[in-house]
Amino acid sequence: MAEHRLTHFREVQTDPATNPAATVERSPDGRWYTVSGACPTCHGRTVSRVAHGVLGPGKGLWGARPSPPPLTGVLTVYCMCGFPHPARPDSSPDTGCGAFWDVPVPDPGGAQP
Repeated sequence: MAEHRLTHFREVQTDPATNPAATVERSPDGRWYTVSGACPTCHGRTVSRVAHGVLGPGKGLWGARPSPPPLTGVLTVYCMCGFPHPARPDSSPDTGCGAFWDVPVPDPGGAQP
């Protein structure tokens, strides 16, 4: 992985063609996807968890909820590198450089979309 670059904070969507390789893992219950890799803008390591389906325990007589069907398409992830990028507003919920990008969700059968 390339060394982190201390870029100024800027909310910007990066070109999908510039995205570095990322891994996308689905949780055993199918309710979370974890995307990890490097930010294409600042090159910092970033990990994002994305919820999918209804979270929490089931209600009523039936108990557990069934797993949601696998996602298809892309997940939009945000830089969460944790470095103190200059010009990041104090009110910003981001913990990275402000970049966001799309990562393809792998086909559950193993083929990339």
